[in-house]
Amino acid sequence: MKMEDTVKNRTCPKRPFAWYVEKPSAKDYLLTVFIFAVCTLIGLLFQKLDFTDTNIVTIYILGVLITSIVTDGYLCSVAGSFLSVFLFCFFLTEPRMSFETYAVGYPVTFFIMLISSVLTGTLAAKLKMHAKLSSQIAFRTQVLFDTDRLLQKARSQKEILEITCTQLARLFDRSIVAYAAVNGRLAEGHLFSEKEKAEDQSYLTLDEQQIARWVYTNKKRAGATTHYYKNSKCLYLAIRIGEQVYGVIGVPAQKNVLDSFEYSILLSVLNGCALAMDNARNAEEKEKNAVIAKNEQLRADLLRAISHDLRTPLCSISGNADMLLSNGKYLDEGTRRQIYTDIYDDAEWLTGVVENLLSITRLNDGRLKFKFTDQLMDEVIAEALRHISRKHDDYKIITECEDLLLARMDVRLIIQVLVNLVDNAIKYTPSGSTITIRALKKNEKAWISVEDNGPGISDEIKPHIFEMFFTGGNNIADSQRSLGLGLALCQSIVEAHGGKMELEDNDPHGCIFSFALPLSEVILNE
Repeated sequence: MKMEDTVKNRTCPKRPFAWYVEKPSAKDYLLTVFIFAVCTLIGLLFQKLDFTDTNIVTIYILGVLITSIVTDGYLCSVAGSFLSVFLFCFFLTEPRMSFETYAVGYPVTFFIMLISSVLTGTLAAKLKMHAKLSSQIAFRTQVLFDTDRLLQKARSQKEILEITCTQLARLFDRSIVAYAAVNGRLAEGHLFSEKEKAEDQSYLTLDEQQIARWVYTNKKRAGATTHYYKNSKCLYLAIRIGEQVYGVIGVPAQKNVLDSFEYSILLSVLNGCALAMDNARNAEEKEKNAVIAKNEQLRADLLRAISHDLRTPLCSISGNADMLLSNGKYLDEGTRRQIYTDIYDDAEWLTGVVENLLSITRLNDGRLKFKFTDQLMDEVIAEALRHISRKHDDYKIITECEDLLLARMDVRLIIQVLVNLVDNAIKYTPSGSTITIRALKKNEKAWISVEDNGPGISDEIKPHIFEMFFTGGNNIADSQRSLGLGLALCQSIVEAHGGKMELEDNDPHGCIFSFALPLSEVILNE
């Protein structure tokens, strides 16, 4: 990973010492004068109380310390040092109201007092400045930590860009302009600011946008403090890794340009943003590739099913039809009827398989249109039983449904679910088994279940029972002609209705498939 901007080749200026740039305000000057006026009054009081000059000098040094604390920068503390010597000499030494003195050692006292005051004020100002810098560093460290944590949680490139710009606005206390790269072009700029200002809109003018596009195209920084478009209102940098550019960030120059430390922080944040965007893009590509691989696997399974599993019933139909055509007149009535039955069963099985294939394909592709209506469950169950395989005559099918149980559903699809569940029970249970269809109201839902008393399903294959093309290992003969689509389709249809297919063991043996549908209110017109 590399960006064209590094700390070594920066052109951002190095910020000078605070006492050159932090000029005192009028308030600071007034505070300084007030503090030393109070110190002079206290000194006069000490003289009346016959205190020594040492105590008075201490008062003025204390005044210098207080001045350093309550004012910004060094200037007021240094000025206060000279002012303290001036006031002490003018008001508190004999003869008063003059800069002359009768004492021989007073010039030395004044000099030592001046040096002490200057040193004291300078140290106090430095300590204050260091405390302020420490607070700023702690704040910036916290912001950088929060930025890294938020970028790790972000999933989309849009979210990553928003997090980056919001954190930079907090970090530098100024507006941030962002341009995202979409489909090989720079999108419209967006402004991020904690405090909206009227002049912020000037950062989105056509001239500023043109500079941002130049940065995107040339992969170089431009704008204020650079050699390109130096009259710009913002400093523009590309968010990129190698040759891949994900966007452009604009930082307004304002009155104070970024110093070297702030500039290095900016580059660090942009590098983190670029890395997060690159990871997000890789994740999206990986997800797309996974979907493509899944679709390819599904296509391969479908081709295998069509080419292999469907061949058997087609060959059976073709062979039986050929036998009827060639030797039909030589066959007795029972044999011909058996051949007709086999052809019908194979054709019905193929019809069901094709219906399931079409339905599950449309569901996966999102092309299946749902039509939800309010339906009585007893009528839905009755309609489903009319579509059950002809072999249901060999089984005992019981229905138990509450009166006036109204549920909201796509009736065509729910009928298909019930048909698949009952056909599955018929397919995997021996002849003569009992199949029970129940519909009852429970927990403000309409619960539908299909129960059988067959051999049941082993615990090993239960986690895979709803997977597409999973056929299990049942030894029932008819189960060999299963593509493993029925239960997978049932699960997809139930999920589209906001529910989930559940499987549990029946007592003493067998299994229960159940699902829930939303209830509808029954309105009786009397």
